[in-house]
Amino acid sequence: MEMEFKDTGRRRRFLVVIIGAVLAAGAGIGAFTLASNGGPAQETLKTTVLVASHDITARTAVTQDDLTTRQVPIDEALAQAYDQPTDVIGRITSIPIYTDQQITPNLFATTTADADFSILQPDETVTSTSPYWRAVAVQVPADRAVGGEIKAGQHIDLFVSVEIDVLTLDADGNYVQTDTASIDGFQSGKSTKLTIQDLEVLKADPDTEMYVLKVDLHQAEQIAHIIQLAPDSFSLALRPDEDTRAADPSQYGTTTDRLIMTYLFPAPRLVDLSQLLGPEASGVPVTSPIPGGTSPGGSPAPGDQPASEESPAPDASPEASPEASPAP
Repeated sequence: MEMEFKDTGRRRRFLVVIIGAVLAAGAGIGAFTLASNGGPAQETLKTTVLVASHDITARTAVTQDDLTTRQVPIDEALAQAYDQPTDVIGRITSIPIYTDQQITPNLFATTTADADFSILQPDETVTSTSPYWRAVAVQVPADRAVGGEIKAGQHIDLFVSVEIDVLTLDADGNYVQTDTASIDGFQSGKSTKLTIQDLEVLKADPDTEMYVLKVDLHQAEQIAHIIQLAPDSFSLALRPDEDTRAADPSQYGTTTDRLIMTYLFPAPRLVDLSQLLGPEASGVPVTSPIPGGTSPGGSPAPGDQPASEESPAPDASPEASPEASPAP
């Protein structure tokens, strides 16, 4: 008789492996369900920011080609990052900006998005030999600033009017101000002079009568001194855009005496009414001429009358002159 032997342990092990795999899959599904709270997975929130499309060097005017936009996670976006190219096009970078770097206000020469002006133009750079450009403000009323019609970007000439005080030596050898002319003919008074030419207007605000001008460091110093000496002394003359010539300042400068001599202003004089209205208007009595001469007042001059004749008796009432008084 033959006996059969069957290995039941192998089948048992196979069933255990299958059951373990089923349990593991169920645990994974349960964990995923709990993690997602039973719903679909949430998407990461993003926002649009402005970034550099390529490396941008310092002191460069930003153009449209320098910019692009990116979608970045909201927690990675900088709080002050711009999102519109129009906010920064034309502004001057103060430091290099690198590719994909978010564009923020601190990257530009001025830190405010609505800066009114820039001292340097896009094509200007600072070198060891370039002028020390500065911006200064002068206050000029509308009637001395082309009626307030001057605009930013235009060029002007600056005039200054100051009071010149002439000093003379007194008896003790001290210099004192005098109200009369000096021995050389100088006297105190106003003097107007063409000072600085062809200045660019960086900003014009007629409402506040304030004009910001681009000057070099020497001119800034001179204007600062004039403001301390005579703050209300500036006048602006608008230049044509095409006129870049420089006039010779030594040929300019106006005082009252120069104005009179240049245009021959007549000096006022006392009016002699007798020349206009006749002798009667002057209040001097008029008499008929007497042979032999009369005194300046119309009376006979002493010693002119004949000694043999008596003085004529005065008329009771003088006759009216047959002629009318001359018309003025």
